[in-house]
Amino acid sequence: MKRLFILCAFMALCLALWQKHPAQPVTLTGRAMGCEWKLVTDQAIDPDQLRLDIATILEHWEQVLSTWRPDSDLSRHNRGAPATPDLTRVLLLAGEIHTDTGGAFDHRMLGQLTRAGFGPGGEGIDLSSLGKGFAVDRVCEMLRARGIRRHVFSLAGEVRAGEGTWPVGIEGPDGLAGTIPLSSQAIATSGNYRQWRESRRGKRVSHILDPASGEPVLRPPCSVTVIGTDAATASAWATALFVLGPAGNSAAETHGLTVIWHGTCE
Repeated sequence: MKRLFILCAFMALCLALWQKHPAQPVTLTGRAMGCEWKLVTDQAIDPDQLRLDIATILEHWEQVLSTWRPDSDLSRHNRGAPATPDLTRVLLLAGEIHTDTGGAFDHRMLGQLTRAGFGPGGEGIDLSSLGKGFAVDRVCEMLRARGIRRHVFSLAGEVRAGEGTWPVGIEGPDGLAGTIPLSSQAIATSGNYRQWRESRRGKRVSHILDPASGEPVLRPPCSVTVIGTDAATASAWATALFVLGPAGNSAAETHGLTVIWHGTCE
């Protein structure tokens, strides 16, 4: 009887472990903030409920941060309304990164962005360079709280991984630039291989503005990838480094970030 009890207990444990870590990873996808999101996990989940929970979080933060929605928290703040607590949280982070990057990341350039042909109109603050990354962090925060610790989640080019090792492809100006194993880290890439207006003597007019001049950054086709602990910081620093060029690598590294350039940036 004792042996039978031990055998049953062992089988129950194996079943529990199998349910927690299925043989095949589960993938969920959806759309938010104008792009696709994807979750991959090898833990047992309720896919319908989790898909709804992820969509709810992303919708909430789009309503907070969008410059394209006239009724968003940010749009109303740009018209003079007080910042909501959620918006204040993101503004404080943006201010910290603005200081850390020596001003190369500047979230106060909505008017310049619009005049350069890339913005929705109006003046004030634009948080698009860290907004998607911030939303990714909030989704991963929810996943950890639910006990889904082994996962990788992406929203457009912003990616964050939980426990385990997850191969993440990096897109560069010439296509797939490589694959990086990501574990309890986030990764973001900025470049001029997607959003650009026209070529000028072999250089592209980027959607990324140089805060020093207020003008789009002009570079040959290239991109920079930043690896850090959270997606919002990685995303904002990727924008700042595209402005600074490789000369900014040492500043990023002092903040614990890893920097990888793709293409010729000068």
